[in-house]
Amino acid sequence: MVPRVLVLGATGNVGSQVVRELDANSEGLLVRLSTSKQVTAEKWRSEGRDAVVLDLDDAATFASALAGVDRIFLLTGYTADMLFQSKRLVDAALDADVTHIVHLGVFTSRRDLQPHFAWHDLIEAYVAASGIAWTNLHPNVITDTMLARTPSVRETGSFMGYPGDVSVGWACTADIAAVAATVLREGPERHGGKDYYLSVEVLRGTEVAAILSKELGKEISYQPLDPAAQKAFGSSISDTGARYYMESATITMELADAGKLEYQAVVRDDVQTVVGRPGTTMAEWVRKNLT
Repeated sequence: MVPRVLVLGATGNVGSQVVRELDANSEGLLVRLSTSKQVTAEKWRSEGRDAVVLDLDDAATFASALAGVDRIFLLTGYTADMLFQSKRLVDAALDADVTHIVHLGVFTSRRDLQPHFAWHDLIEAYVAASGIAWTNLHPNVITDTMLARTPSVRETGSFMGYPGDVSVGWACTADIAAVAATVLREGPERHGGKDYYLSVEVLRGTEVAAILSKELGKEISYQPLDPAAQKAFGSSISDTGARYYMESATITMELADAGKLEYQAVVRDDVQTVVGRPGTTMAEWVRKNLT
């Protein structure tokens, strides 16, 4: 039988690009899109897509969304609720006889000081303990998240980066999607039990600014994020899960400011390992997305 893949977050930055990759090459697969919004699912169905409503906060939506599904692309939102959400989804996947879960995590050393890194570690441990075949994707700092903002870098003449001008590894959304789609197509026989790390090059904020300036033909400055401002913003968030996640992100800023993110200053390009081509450099990303 032809395996059916369920893509979570199909309207999001990463999930939508995974869908695009699978649309370009879904040979040997059936693709099902999921969304938490009924109107979006109905729109996709009107376009001839296999689409379902799956709300990670509503376990009652899991069984029907997972019916007939063999492989899942699992990603979670920016909330501490990811732990409970993922645990219940994995339980439902086990009941539905899902055979492979591809999880989008973080660039973890397994000994990190940020709570949300540990949450991803725990999710991955639970998936492995379930007996379902697994593959974990570990992107480092995501280029699109830092640079693809509104207003654009070109308009503002600057970009916001980690404080302390620390060296960190970078990976872009398109590469994450290409790896995810390849793993989903080729399945657990080839990729089961594998951790893939996506960190194409290591750059400081000032080095990123220099690349932006060269490629855009105008001076772009690096503006370090302010950990105190990030902390104040996080404290103002009313939703508990989102607030905890933002407080964890603030810890990343504080560690960067203290020069303690050396475990993220690593090149490990498993885009090459999985897709068979090098990952996208910062200069290449800028030319493709900002020029």
